[in-house]
Amino acid sequence: MRSIKPILAALALTIAATAGAQTLKMTNQVVRITAYESYTSVNLVVVKPEVKLDALDPSVFSVQTNGVERNVKIVYTCDDRGEWADGGDYLAFGLEVSRERGVAPLVSRGMGTWSTAYPVKVALKPGKSIKAGGQKYTAVDCATDHALRNFVSESDFFHRGTFTGPYTGRPGDVTLTYGAFEPEALRIDGKQNPLVIWLHGMGEGGTDVSIELMGNEVVALIRNDIQSHFTTEGGDKGAYVLAVQCPTMWMDTSKGMGTGAYPSLYSDVLKSCIDNYLVQNPDVDPRRIYIGGCSNGGFMTMNMVLRNPHFFAAAYPTCEAYADANISDTQIKQLAEENVWIVQSFDDTTVNPREYCIPTYKRLMEAGAKNVWISMFENVIGTDTPGQRLMGHFSWVYVFNDQVTGAQEQSTADMKPTNNGGGTVAPQGFSNLFEWMNAQKLVDIVPTNTTW
Repeated sequence: MRSIKPILAALALTIAATAGAQTLKMTNQVVRITAYESYTSVNLVVVKPEVKLDALDPSVFSVQTNGVERNVKIVYTCDDRGEWADGGDYLAFGLEVSRERGVAPLVSRGMGTWSTAYPVKVALKPGKSIKAGGQKYTAVDCATDHALRNFVSESDFFHRGTFTGPYTGRPGDVTLTYGAFEPEALRIDGKQNPLVIWLHGMGEGGTDVSIELMGNEVVALIRNDIQSHFTTEGGDKGAYVLAVQCPTMWMDTSKGMGTGAYPSLYSDVLKSCIDNYLVQNPDVDPRRIYIGGCSNGGFMTMNMVLRNPHFFAAAYPTCEAYADANISDTQIKQLAEENVWIVQSFDDTTVNPREYCIPTYKRLMEAGAKNVWISMFENVIGTDTPGQRLMGHFSWVYVFNDQVTGAQEQSTADMKPTNNGGGTVAPQGFSNLFEWMNAQKLVDIVPTNTTW
């Protein structure tokens, strides 16, 4: 019996220690997703503790997102969406930005999709404790497997809608999804406002427009850096933004995926969607509608300008996938009368500029185009991770970083790619893509629609 006494004594101490330990329960509320140049990341976790904490020290907390340990930079009281609120009932954990594998909540499997199982766990670091309501807590119980069922992001500034219309070249109807950003100050000023349209790439199709908005950092179009380049009829700064999403790819045609030999299945329904938006928003200036998109969306930008001459005040196709071989001489003459600024990287191996935008641009120069420009970068260097070289196809990064500040010389000679703004010329005297775009305005509105 004597040998059992030490065991019993140790057990008694363990029971006593356990009895003195307290666990604070916290309920997961939302996570905030931020869009970056080439990825998305969760950088804010919001929880609701059952008791308010006496002090907020980030060094005592451990936060895991999707199984990855994150560095907690700040803890603050907030509302249920993560907005700071003095004495709020919720806590926000601000996390250091991470690109570690598994952190990104956006999954790409042909078409982008949000992860349906993204576990989030908040705990105390070993040996740490917190006080709440005068009570000492040595553990935190807070974990979930499905935090992304409720998340916040910059896409929340867009209101969502759908539009249904007929396919082009195929029987039946199809529904497009869209997100529209309409600054309240512009809506109530009684003046007309410019409209910037964006069309997504191949990986952002579907029925959830937040994937289009976040997948390629399209939300940058509503940030002040770009919004400040636009002026309304009343002289205010800003523009409406309309991001339209098709259920598959803009390059889908009645003959399969194409590069311009046949019109997109979505040609007519997209135009009708835009027309409907103008009816619903009469404060949009019909003389100042600008359209652009990347890759698959760059193809659709070219498709829309070719099918609807003199409807868009300007186009900004980026790494556009409309093959030059599929553009007729007649269409080149028509396109030469439009206002177009092309953006691409010379090292793009997904859409080879030597087969797409470069020969098209040279033909436009030969056709006498006056207000057609091209920014040809050497490669794509990111800024989120300074100096990082991204895929050459990611030239939209320069657009959303507001770094397209020059164009190539208007010539049919070989181009000289440069990462210094994309060129050495200031089109029409403007040293920025969006400043130039803002200045473009149709003189006469000619409602046309070709049916090739």
